[in-house]
Amino acid sequence: MGRLTKKQKKKIHYLLRSKTELEQKQKLLHQDGVPKFIEKHLPYIRKLARNLDQLLIVGSFVSPPLKLGLIDRFLVLAEIENIDPLICFNKVDLLSDARQGEEVREIYSRIGYRALLTSAKTGVGIGELAKALKGKRTALAGHSGVGKSSLLNAIDPNLQIMVNDVSHVTRKGKHTTTRVKVYHFDDQTEVIDLPGIKLIDFIDIHYQDARLYFREFEQYAPHCRFNDCLHITEHDCAVKEALKKGEIHPERYRSYLAFVDSLKL
Repeated sequence: MGRLTKKQKKKIHYLLRSKTELEQKQKLLHQDGVPKFIEKHLPYIRKLARNLDQLLIVGSFVSPPLKLGLIDRFLVLAEIENIDPLICFNKVDLLSDARQGEEVREIYSRIGYRALLTSAKTGVGIGELAKALKGKRTALAGHSGVGKSSLLNAIDPNLQIMVNDVSHVTRKGKHTTTRVKVYHFDDQTEVIDLPGIKLIDFIDIHYQDARLYFREFEQYAPHCRFNDCLHITEHDCAVKEALKKGEIHPERYRSYLAFVDSLKL
């Protein structure tokens, strides 16, 4: 390997500095004495982060409709806290074409995330999900109505967790879990079921940092013309070129744009 150019050294320095600054912010949020006006904006997952092995993110097909934007925000949360994420796309039995489920799963598996297709009703993927939870402390998160409680019941029918249907009027889930509940499957396996979350605040992230949490950008970002490229309006952006070539999925890029906008508010 040849010597690095000044431009390459500058890019590496910038990325390392950005990562260090983000790690410092994270440590501050986990110290004792965090101001209450900040703490109240932190999702409960972040308060649990230091004691978690993984974050199980559940979405559903059709009822309620799949919200990839929310899944992507949970993934950002996992990236911030260095928690292993596991994505579960539930209710595959409601799809008219099973290939639709595989196409969605592929969006995430191709960029290195573990993603499962499940149906609490038919049992599809339940064994694989149970195996993924085995021996770990897992936080369970997702919109109300996506079938979180049903999945836990499918893994262990003895739990007998109350389950509600999706409202036919709003097509949104009815809140079954209204407070944090902890389920022990055995001495080494624990699942922390969180209330249905509608909004995740990222009070400590500046919109210019958003790009650092979309892992598929990493291999392209060093080739952008500008070190601090946001991959939105800049010229000679390697990320946007990858998007045009189909190397970055448009749904993920749309989530990124929405995430940046939300941080500007």
